[in-house]
Amino acid sequence: MTTTGLVLPVRHRPVSYGYDAILRLAEYADAHDGWDTLWVADSIMALPFLDSGVLLAALAARTRRARLGIGCMASLGFRHPVTVARQWADLDALSGGRMLLAACPGNGTGTAVENELRTFGLDYREKVARFEEAVAFLREVSTGATSFQGPFTQVENLDLGEGFVQRPLPVWVAANPSPRAGQATVDRLLGRVARLGDGWMTFNVTPSQLRTRVDRLYELRAQVRPEETGPLEVCVFLNTNVGLDPATVLEDARERWFQTAPRGVSVEDLDGIAAIGSPEQAADLIGRLSEAGATHLAIEPLSTDVPAQVEALTELLLPRLPRGMSAGSRPDGAVAPPPPRHPAHLRP
Repeated sequence: MTTTGLVLPVRHRPVSYGYDAILRLAEYADAHDGWDTLWVADSIMALPFLDSGVLLAALAARTRRARLGIGCMASLGFRHPVTVARQWADLDALSGGRMLLAACPGNGTGTAVENELRTFGLDYREKVARFEEAVAFLREVSTGATSFQGPFTQVENLDLGEGFVQRPLPVWVAANPSPRAGQATVDRLLGRVARLGDGWMTFNVTPSQLRTRVDRLYELRAQVRPEETGPLEVCVFLNTNVGLDPATVLEDARERWFQTAPRGVSVEDLDGIAAIGSPEQAADLIGRLSEAGATHLAIEPLSTDVPAQVEALTELLLPRLPRGMSAGSRPDGAVAPPPPRHPAHLRP
């Protein structure tokens, strides 16, 4: 079964529709059971994002059904693991066990990234090592462990109060091999997922590439963690823009792309890795990704008008997905509030 999540707009600038619109979008999506997860991004200095922990706490207070995810937590290697564990134990409790952490080591190049590394007094190799240890630490303490001994973190008598509702906390690992990456690079990045993750988050992947890499991920996990035989979560981060006028949709998507273009991806690549066009076209791509092994889609509205695109996705795309694809629920069985009669409340 493939579930669907909405990636919320979390940049400091530009937020022409106001910060509170982020919370209104979350409430709107939480009221529609087609949205299973609400996602936020993460950065401390390199990218202009709202603080992920602060925003997740606000979302926990304003929603009651959808899972709350961070994808990916690129700052994990900078943060002290005990502080992260304290925050996430409380977030899991406040949300009723709805938290989901997708972690990554972050990028290692670029002026802003290099400045961030200097600020924290780390080189990229050490940041990656600290990130890997933090994932292992979170998995252990979220099951109730009170001590941990690692190269960077030594803890005794850790008390997290009531602690995590989810034991263990779900931790996915992000890895994004280039479409042109050689097998050694693919194995290195997927090998980290196999060693550390309960799931894999990725983007910039076609259905055929996804199928090949999912198969390889299971092969690698069998080598490094043979005791783990259950299914892995596979999350594809998918830029999406749907509408009834193909020309308008493409123009809007391209304009937004040039505002926030990810590294290593050109606008020409969008044809194979983004769901842009009619609702039927987007649903077809999502269906093929699901067949290729995706268990979750993190859908980011690739639009200059995010509230309007969220409305279009909710009204035009979600009804075209198989009913089994989106069946989000809280661990305590709570149901969603009734959806609003219209989405006008998304705007100030």
